[in-house]
Amino acid sequence: MNKLNSLKDIRVDRDYTQIEVAKMLNCNRSTYSDWENGDIMISLDRLDELSMLYNVRISCLLGLERNSKINYKLKKLDYNVLLDNLNKLRKENNHTIKELADYLNCSVSTCYRYFNGTLKLNVKKLLILKELYNVDLDKLCGKE
Repeated sequence: MNKLNSLKDIRVDRDYTQIEVAKMLNCNRSTYSDWENGDIMISLDRLDELSMLYNVRISCLLGLERNSKINYKLKKLDYNVLLDNLNKLRKENNHTIKELADYLNCSVSTCYRYFNGTLKLNVKKLLILKELYNVDLDKLCGKE
């Protein structure tokens, strides 16, 4: 897993310690450190919390874009908007759940659960879909 250097850079730029951010997120410092070091994948919900805390796009936190300027128009992630956007893209591209399951390297039942909202997408799978559909991650998530 890649280090999320952007996560660390943004934290340092905001003059926070790992301990301070961990307290704000109500998690262990070691867990937060693992996210920064890429030892474990951060959840989409936690990325959204950090996005709101730092007032930057999720894309910045993941290092997909460099601009970490404060964005006052940022909204909280809306999972229903994310699902609606993904299902719209799936239909526009005539992708079946089976095709997407193969693309995401998961079972058809798991993929079905992703697309009906009974199982939340992890960040890795979401990034795969972002690339497949060539869309802006934050817009896909309903944050803008």
